[in-house]
Amino acid sequence: MKYSSILLIIAFVSIAQQFYGQEKYTIWGELPDHSLDNSYLRLVNNSAIGQEYERMKHSFIDSILVVDGKFHYEGVLSQKPFLAYLSSARTGRNILDLGLYFIVEPGNIHIRIANWADKGIVSGTPINDDYNRCIIEQQKKVDRERSLQNRSASFRDAYIHANECRLFFLEKYAQYPDVVRFHLSFLLNGRRASKDPDFPKYLRILDRMPKADRDILLAWRDYTIKREEYREKTKPLLDSIRDNAPRFIETIPSSSSSTTIKNE
Repeated sequence: MKYSSILLIIAFVSIAQQFYGQEKYTIWGELPDHSLDNSYLRLVNNSAIGQEYERMKHSFIDSILVVDGKFHYEGVLSQKPFLAYLSSARTGRNILDLGLYFIVEPGNIHIRIANWADKGIVSGTPINDDYNRCIIEQQKKVDRERSLQNRSASFRDAYIHANECRLFFLEKYAQYPDVVRFHLSFLLNGRRASKDPDFPKYLRILDRMPKADRDILLAWRDYTIKREEYREKTKPLLDSIRDNAPRFIETIPSSSSSTTIKNE
C-alpha cells in the first residue's frame, strides 16, 4: 500500500512538471470573404533569423481550417511569447502572404483582415495590442505614403515615426527574445548598421536581452559583416568568370547563307 502511494505521488509530480508553466492561447480570425473556405492556413513560429536552419526545420506549428470565412485555433504555450506568421496553405494561392505577423502569447488573440490588400489587425492580448499599434499600423501609414509616390515631409515623418515606434516596441519586449529577434536581426545586418544614427539604440535593446540570445545576435551581426567582405573580395573574380563564360554557336544549315551566334 505504501509502495503504491509513492508511485502515485511520483506520477502526479511528473504530470505537474510536464504542464508547469504551460498556458493556453486561442486565435480567432475573420477573413474578408469565403475564398479560402475549407482550406488550411499554416501557422509557423517565425522567430528564426537567417542561417538558423535547424530552428527553421521545427518552425511549423499547425494547420488551421477556414470555415465560413473564419478560423479558430486553440493551443498550449510551453515557452515564452514568440513571433508567429500565418499564411495560406492552398497551392498556388498566397493571399495571406502579405506579412501577417503576430505574437503567440497567453490569452485570446483576435485577427481581422478587412481586405486582401490589408496587413490585418491583431488585438486581444497585451503584446499584440502593442505590436499592432507600433509595427502594423505604422507600416500601413508608410506604405500608404509610398503608394502615393509621396517623398515629401509627410512621407519622411511617417517613416521616422514608424521607426521610433518599432524601436520602442523592441526595447519594451526585449525580455522576450523570440518576439524581437527576427525584427532586430534586420537592424543589425552588415556594416551599414553601425553607421545608422540609431545604432546605439539597437545596442541598448541587445543589453536588455538574456545573455544567450544577445550573444546569438552579436554572432549574427559578425557573420553578416564577414559575408559582405567575402562578397566584395570575390566579386571581381566572379565577374571575370561570367564575362568569359563559353558561348554556344548555333550553325544554320548549309542551305542558308548566314550563321547566328547565341549567348546562353
